[in-house]
Amino acid sequence: MLQLAALAIVTGLVEPPTWVFFTDKQVAPADLEAALVRQERELAPRALRRRVRVRGDRGVDLRDVPPAPAYVRAIAATGGQIRATSRWLNAVSVEADAAQRAAIASLPFVARVQPLARTRRHEHRRPWTDESTPARAKGLSWPQLSALHVPDLHACGLTGAGVVIGVQDTGFLLEHQAFAGLQVIATRDFIQEDDVVADQEGDTPGQHYHGTGVLSLIVGSDGEVFSGVAPGAAVLLAKTEQIDVEEPYEEDYYVAGLEWIEGMGADIFTASLGYSDWYEQSQLDGETTVVSQAAAVALADGLIIFSAMGNEGPDPTTLDAPADVDGVIAVGATDFDGVVTSFSSRGPTADDRIKPDVVAPGQDVWMVRTGTLVAYEMAQGTSLSTPLAAGIGALLLEAYPDLDPAGMLALLRATATHPDAPDNDGGWGMIDGLAAAGLYCTCEDADADGHFAAGCGGDDCDDADPASHPGAREVCDGRDNDCDGELPAEEVDGDDDGVRLCAGDCDDADPARWPGAIEIADDCIDNDCDGEGDPACAPTTGEGSGTGESGEAPTTSATDATSTSDGATATGASTGDGASGGSPASGESGCGCAAGDGRTSAWLLLMLAALPRRRRRR
Repeated sequence: MLQLAALAIVTGLVEPPTWVFFTDKQVAPADLEAALVRQERELAPRALRRRVRVRGDRGVDLRDVPPAPAYVRAIAATGGQIRATSRWLNAVSVEADAAQRAAIASLPFVARVQPLARTRRHEHRRPWTDESTPARAKGLSWPQLSALHVPDLHACGLTGAGVVIGVQDTGFLLEHQAFAGLQVIATRDFIQEDDVVADQEGDTPGQHYHGTGVLSLIVGSDGEVFSGVAPGAAVLLAKTEQIDVEEPYEEDYYVAGLEWIEGMGADIFTASLGYSDWYEQSQLDGETTVVSQAAAVALADGLIIFSAMGNEGPDPTTLDAPADVDGVIAVGATDFDGVVTSFSSRGPTADDRIKPDVVAPGQDVWMVRTGTLVAYEMAQGTSLSTPLAAGIGALLLEAYPDLDPAGMLALLRATATHPDAPDNDGGWGMIDGLAAAGLYCTCEDADADGHFAAGCGGDDCDDADPASHPGAREVCDGRDNDCDGELPAEEVDGDDDGVRLCAGDCDDADPARWPGAIEIADDCIDNDCDGEGDPACAPTTGEGSGTGESGEAPTTSATDATSTSDGATATGASTGDGASGGSPASGESGCGCAAGDGRTSAWLLLMLAALPRRRRRR
């Protein structure tokens, strides 16, 4: 159902197609891994990275495996015509007569069948408009953009660059000059099963009108004449809504388009489409409708979703699905003063949650006039407030790329105009883009690490070092890389020799010991920290020797020394002939430090003792 104001409702209804839900996916445990690998390969790398980041697992599971081909073939064998297939729901939609539906329901692998969501037919006439040419249109978009503080976001460099938005609607005609620089990644028409998203043979003329206007509010760019909220974003375009009064069923196309956009790697999904006419209010609980179930899966995969509340206000519980989903950012409409319009649908959901989440301008909003090259027109509806809100989402995601669906929702709510008093008319209030962008637009990120200096309210303890910010990995550099206020003990340089324990200093209390230091002969110290002591200080292997660990300095005292026959001083016991025999002698310390001939002159010992300590390495 299109969320446009004052759409006339035609009462004629036709028999809807049918959802067919399967009991399983017919994948044996031994075959599951191969099936998941195939699905990984089918996902765009961007989609898989988003899933892994948000979900914390490999990014695919059994939900991503398509319905069993044998089951789908069996459905087709009944004579029913397959319309769409859903991996997430493990279901297909099928056009079938009563006899075919009965045959399908009797199949052993069919869990249940239910009618596809059937919308009341709408007269898709254009809302009240005021056509304008460029001569009159200078600055047309200013009121709607300034109400959301978009010019401030543009001034600090945010355009939506690097963000991919999936837009799903009735179709898109891209001939207007506001789309001249548009980055289109891919398009898909789920109605005619091709890639043409503008009107073509078989479409009701003018079908692309609604989607074109919606798209211009996000990414349009026409110099000083007109601008969308996020003109730098790239888009994926899905044509899923059919306005032909003979085919008023699009719930299955909506699900198929959502799955395609998510799998193609979109960061944000927006649809000014909703479904409620065939559901009871008690079913708008965020879990019952088919589109709501699909939206919940997309949220779990990390896709940020904006959805129109609908135009059935001001009565309570008039919202559409999937705006009823907890986590979907449901958008209501206001005028430029922030007053909620009378037509904007209201909450709560059936399970008594507040909806909408936020509101944005949806009355007297300027957009491109479809079918022209230069003209613009004015319209109203939550169809227009929703793409404006999605554009804000793109700017915020450019500023903070790690935002996930829950983070985006929390940020928009917390910075809206009345976050402490949400209600079912306007949710948490009018979006304030500048407040949501926060420090990105008011504080410099000098080292471009995504964190702002503590001096202006940020959390970066060293904004000159991109390796230092909250959540950073500690490295052996003597700095508090993760900004937790503590320096790990192994990064402290206790002896001020320029080498830390984490860098291999084997004795952080001795500045003469560090990797690369020059070994001092006969001092029995492992100066260069290579794990090997002086050869002359090797422990003895003779009987009665101590353990003699490498690197231990010998202990020699007057009481330990004995005189040999020629008056020289030696450590340990002397032999009968006054010469050391065999291996170097070993004292109680286990360090054999005798000279090769068993004697060390007194003047040599004095000279070694007088050597200056090594200058500390800086």
